[in-house]
Parts: sequence; structure tokens; C-alpha cells
Amino acid sequence: MREYPVHLKLEPPPLYFMHVPKTGGMALGQWLRRVYGTGYFDLNLPQITKLTGHRIQDFRCYHAWHHGRSMLEWLGRSDLTVITMLRDPVERVISAFKFHQRRAIEVPVNFKPEFLAMMRTVQHSRIEACLEHELITHMLSNGQVRLLGIRKDYAAFLAAVRRNRQEDALLRPYDVPLLMDADDMPLLYANAHAWLNKMPIVGLTERYPESVLLVADLLGIPAPTEPPRANVNPQRTDPAMRYRDQLAPEVVARLEELNRYDLELYAHATELFEHQWARYRAKPQRTYSIAPRLRIPLRGAESRLKRWLRRTWPGLAQQVRLLRAKRRNRRTPNASQGQR
Repeated sequence: MREYPVHLKLEPPPLYFMHVPKTGGMALGQWLRRVYGTGYFDLNLPQITKLTGHRIQDFRCYHAWHHGRSMLEWLGRSDLTVITMLRDPVERVISAFKFHQRRAIEVPVNFKPEFLAMMRTVQHSRIEACLEHELITHMLSNGQVRLLGIRKDYAAFLAAVRRNRQEDALLRPYDVPLLMDADDMPLLYANAHAWLNKMPIVGLTERYPESVLLVADLLGIPAPTEPPRANVNPQRTDPAMRYRDQLAPEVVARLEELNRYDLELYAHATELFEHQWARYRAKPQRTYSIAPRLRIPLRGAESRLKRWLRRTWPGLAQQVRLLRAKRRNRRTPNASQGQR
């Protein structure tokens, strides 16, 4: 009878979830919130400005809402494991277009006047009627490459906001000029491509259940019995439904032309995903000796015990850390062994 390893992990590793819009990230973020509990933080600009009583660096899971690598660099946490989700570019831009049409009507207060004025001209239009609208085509072009490839100085930006008290710039972030900046697409593509190569998990919306399994395995926790879902287009009743199947071939071709760099990045992400999935399938699957409902209280008790140990016997706490480091080094093969 084959034996499977028992994996006991009270605390998943520190995480930076790079949320690309309209890839299923909201549902994944809600699941991560349950996993990390009070260690979870919605890393967006309004939440940062509202944070009181904690240092931003003290959390263990950062759900980065549409801010790319720049926010990770601003955090200054070298211990964070980075994951993301990508989506077929044509499916993603159609979903994003429909989402903005809905949200501009439902919650206009969340948007800046310039953006609302742009959306008003296409409020009830089908996407094929908007493909010659300059601002709309910018909004629909290579959004995944832009988000994953752009680098901004958030320290300077936040300092300017505090200095000028421009809270409105944070609370209503959808600004037309932001959709049109950083047009050096080859550079952005190179940045995004290189960053994906560093991530242990690059999930795909089209392979969502498998992507959730990979994330759960990375974190050392049981996967949810049903893949999480949230923020789904109300018109999309069937998860297998493809938007492109409802469009004329020439419209799909135009969207593919607008997303040439995103298509290349998605192809690379697909290769990475297939390698990750093959590795997952090839290794023995973990079993778990602690029920998921017990993990959060046990994790809290473990944290309190560590703090007490550091205060009471700092020398012993240092010895424990050294022993753990030695065990990790023994489990990790050196470079020469890895090249054999």
C-alpha cells in the first residue's frame, strides 16, 4: 500500500497576489482572506491611506488590486511569494468592457468625470461598435502586459497625495490618462515576461480549478471543495461560455490585433502553467492532519507562543531559529547537485 506524506503547516507562506482585472481574482482573493484571516490585507490605495494601528509590512497576505510590481517594490518585503492569474486576452477585454459599462451605471461615484464621460458615449453599445473609438481601443489594448510590466514610484505618489490632500485621486482611481500611459510595449512585455518567470504559480482563468489546486498546494492547505466564484457577469450563466463565439470573425481579429502583446504573454503563461501542472501531477499528493477549521486558532496560538518565547528566553528562541535554518539547508540541494 502506497504511503502519502502527512503535511502539517500551521501558517502558509507570506504571499503577494498580483490581481489582474477580470481574471477571477476577486473570488481567489476572497478565499485567501479566509485562509489568512487577520493577516490578509487588500493592498489598494484607499486601504493604505485608511490603515491605522498596524504597519503595512506586518501582514502576511497582500491582495494587490491592479497595481503591478511597483507596489511590491514599495512594500520592500523580499520574503513574499508572488502569484497571479492571466486570462485569454480576447475574453478578458470583452469581460472588462461589459464590466465597466455596468459599473459606470451602478456606482458612478467610483469613477472620475472624464471616465464617465467616455463611457457615456458607449453606454449601451456592443463592443464591435466601439473599436474605432480611440480611448476605448486604448482601454482594450494589452492590459495584462501593461499591468505586469509597468513600473511606478508609489512612494513619491503617496507622498504627493498626502502633501496635497488629494484623497479624491485615491478614492476614484479610474482615470482616462492612466489607461493611455506607458506605450513602450516591447519594454513592458519584457518586464512582464521576466516577472512571470519568477513566479511559482501563474494561474489561468481557463484552467481555474487546476489553478486553485496549485495555489493550495503552494500554501500547504486543502483546496476548497468547489472553486471560488465572485463578480461574475450576470449575463454569463455558463462558466464554459466564450465571449468570442458571439462575435463575428473580423471583430475577434481586430481584438487580437489590439492585444498582440497580451496574446504573446498569455501563450508564455500557458507554457508555464503546463509545466507547473505537470510537476504537481507527478508528485505524491499531500494529506492533512489538521482540519481546516482548526488552522486559524492554532496559527494564532503558535504566533503568541513565539512572541512569548522571544520575550522570555531570547537565547533559546535564537537557537530554535538556527536549528530550523539548518534543517532547511539540509533539505535544499546545493547548486552542484542540482546540475547533475
